[in-house]
Amino acid sequence: MAEAYAFREGAFGQAIVLEACNDLVAHSHSESQIVFWLGGARARASVGGQCIQYDENTGLATNANQSHDMTVLDTGSPAIFLVFMISRSWLNERRKATGRPFVFPSPRIPIDAGLRQACWQVLDLILSDPEAEQTLDDLVEQLIIATIDAVTRQSVVDAKRLLPPLLDHRLRTAIALMREHVSEKFAVDEIATRVGLSRAHLFTLFRDQLNTTPQVFWSAVRVEEAMRRLISKEETLTSVAFDLGFSAPSNFSRFFKEHTGVSPSTFRRAASGAMPATVTGLAA
Repeated sequence: MAEAYAFREGAFGQAIVLEACNDLVAHSHSESQIVFWLGGARARASVGGQCIQYDENTGLATNANQSHDMTVLDTGSPAIFLVFMISRSWLNERRKATGRPFVFPSPRIPIDAGLRQACWQVLDLILSDPEAEQTLDDLVEQLIIATIDAVTRQSVVDAKRLLPPLLDHRLRTAIALMREHVSEKFAVDEIATRVGLSRAHLFTLFRDQLNTTPQVFWSAVRVEEAMRRLISKEETLTSVAFDLGFSAPSNFSRFFKEHTGVSPSTFRRAASGAMPATVTGLAA
């Protein structure tokens, strides 16, 4: 089955329509993320020690860098999602403007009728009106705020405690090394040594301050660099693969799809503005 993938950018970040036929490995993003299941195959996600079963009444929320995966539970058809990748700068602006933390104290989103209707309004705008940028920004902002309110109401955790921490200087150095050497195959032990930590202490810092592991974070760095190069359209897919240290384009394609749900070529087409001819279950 051909992949269907579309995304729209706005001040908030990106809104994505995704058909996922395959599982996603544990991964993370530099952005916060909201995921709503629209139909198709059933799916679940693991975030930390929690298992989230997607359905009409439950979505997923993850904070920046928080490790999570996705498992498609049914075979023969894709799971269809509406995904929001929320810009860190946009969230910081909202925090300053409102004094609210704008973080998710729980990964489980309880979806009521109002939130479900907002999802379908955004989806309709993404697929039918590519020129309505301001309307989309306004709708998505309202949806994100409603989602944060819904998650906060159903959680006993104090959301203010989840404000982004000031990162340990050794952790910042480790991240800088990963970005600087994104195309090289460093071992985590070598990164730890370069920043003056044991392997165990480095893992502890990533877990406690970023809710992820060094390997998952490094994979996210490689995915983001791959996306940047694919969007630029200045390099062939083969060139991107080899420049990022993959031994073959097929290995790069498999890695990219395991982390994003789509192939590099599909992502590049969507980034150029090419919309899918159809999204399963939705009118073309």
